[in-house]
Amino acid sequence: MTASETDLPPDTGDTTISGLTRITFNAPGRTVTALNALTTASGDNRTNVINTALRLAATLLTFERPDGTVHILANDGTPHVLHLP
Repeated sequence: MTASETDLPPDTGDTTISGLTRITFNAPGRTVTALNALTTASGDNRTNVINTALRLAATLLTFERPDGTVHILANDGTPHVLHLP
């Protein structure tokens, strides 16, 4: 944790907080490959792709079942089960 991170107030889940926070993380090869694929597919830059992916992950967690899965029904009616880490 950097000095700037320790100066931040605790996360309250308040989504009305504005402003930017610079965050650095180490991405393994598979993550970089996925990031590049999403960037190419969406046409967005890396920052926007990461922001969207984090919001999507947070949304998926709200639908998580007690067994750690999310059930999705595709447009063609095919059921899919995601196992969240």
